[in-house]
Amino acid sequence: MSQGFANIPLHAGVRVLKACDCGLVALDKPEGVMAHPNSSEDNARALITANYSLDEEAYHVRDGAGGIRRVWLINRLDGPTSGVILVATDEKVALEAKQAFAKGTVAKRYVAVCLGRVFPTVRGTWTDSLAKQGGGPEGVRSVVVRPGMRPQGPVSQALTIFRVGQKGVGPLDLVTLHLEPRTGRTHQLRVQCAAHGHPILGDRTYGHYEGNKAFGADRGHKRLFLHAESVELTVNLNGKPVKFSATAPVPPEFAAAMGTPGGPAGSADKGLGRVRV
Repeated sequence: MSQGFANIPLHAGVRVLKACDCGLVALDKPEGVMAHPNSSEDNARALITANYSLDEEAYHVRDGAGGIRRVWLINRLDGPTSGVILVATDEKVALEAKQAFAKGTVAKRYVAVCLGRVFPTVRGTWTDSLAKQGGGPEGVRSVVVRPGMRPQGPVSQALTIFRVGQKGVGPLDLVTLHLEPRTGRTHQLRVQCAAHGHPILGDRTYGHYEGNKAFGADRGHKRLFLHAESVELTVNLNGKPVKFSATAPVPPEFAAAMGTPGGPAGSADKGLGRVRV
């Protein structure tokens, strides 16, 4: 355990996956927990239940002696996304880790349950131009820029490597995708999956309405089926490279959604029409 991190007021659903003596800490964030509060009113729903400085990108935690400790947020996950998220208790290692993310040298792996089983290849690369737009349940929306479009904001390149995993049991045409984003754009995986015909199950902003409705009515799940499974990076501290990696187990509801062993029986799909995208 990183020195003193045991006293950090984590959200009740958050657990420590791994901590390095250098001050880098990997947390397992459940879906529905915010990476950081946007105001003090959100503190109870955030990763750490404390005030947060948007300018410093750090939580301010009372040390019990009248002072304030800072815990820096390294990367972000959308509120509906679960999985590995990094923080740091040391400002220097926080800067090093953020630079690794900015340079694209961090290996990130995600798992998603998507609609649409038909793929021309079992693995490949998606390269798209994305732009941000306002609106949507989360206040911001990204779109793939198509020929002739006039985007509202700056255009950024998004690159994701995908691999097709398991095919789901039942009539909903579900498939597991293993995703490795090489860039870090807003809602990148969610918008790219949707744009390439495989919207992520449970996505209220980019998802397939009829597919989400059919699945929710049948199996009762109401989450975004996107999980940050692992993160691996190297930071240079005092001239020495420090390697750090962490993995968060895929939540059991993913197997249940796919109808795999431990999930719902095939009879649970009776009465559902086949839903395609």
